[in-house]
Amino acid sequence: MGDANNYKKEKETESLLNAMRSILNLTSFEEIARIIFNETCRITGAKSGYVALLSEDGSENEVLFLESGGLPCSVNPELPMPIRGLREKAYRENKVVYDNNFMKSDWTQFLPAGHVSLENVMFAPLVIQGKTVGIIGLANKDGDFDEYDAHMAGVFGEFAAIALRNCRTMDRLNNTISELNNAMKEIKVLQEIIPICAKCKKIRDDQGYWEQVEIYITKRLDTSFSHGLCPECYAEIIESSHLDDDSIK
Repeated sequence: MGDANNYKKEKETESLLNAMRSILNLTSFEEIARIIFNETCRITGAKSGYVALLSEDGSENEVLFLESGGLPCSVNPELPMPIRGLREKAYRENKVVYDNNFMKSDWTQFLPAGHVSLENVMFAPLVIQGKTVGIIGLANKDGDFDEYDAHMAGVFGEFAAIALRNCRTMDRLNNTISELNNAMKEIKVLQEIIPICAKCKKIRDDQGYWEQVEIYITKRLDTSFSHGLCPECYAEIIESSHLDDDSIK
């Protein structure tokens, strides 16, 4: 009994370390999710399943990959996967749910024709800031899923959520860096000697056309101008208006 428990703990530790390494070493969420899914199956004994993310409008799952476990399945993986049934419960409650008698449950009404046979199922949510944004689906364990499986699936679901948040943050950071690099290139262009009219202050562009300074800068920096009066010009206008009043008198 002790040897069996030790082996179970060793396998659990190894799977958790493999999942953590994937988060630290990989940048593609799909690659990380595949490793986490495989380790979740290894611990729980599930043979079939998938990883999916919530669509932008929140109406359905968008499947990253699906593992049939060698069982026949003729469902088109590109078909929409609405959030309903037991899966909807996992999304709504932000917690792991499972059913060990799935084929005799009311949930089967939501299965499309040709779907792989499901003896038992488990759904582990990916929760970010209190909202489920994806799910790990598990099925067809030999025997029943139990609370230990649910606990471990929940842990791996948390790992997947961390990986997803990190990948999305890196994507936003890379986009920001790219935008900054483009802006720096534009600024470098503006730092070069620019021909400007000494009288009207128009700028001559690379094609030899003269443009107002606002138009020239707007084209290159994707910015806009608001107009006002500096104190000197404001004072001149006020003084000029007073002179006009005196001339009228």
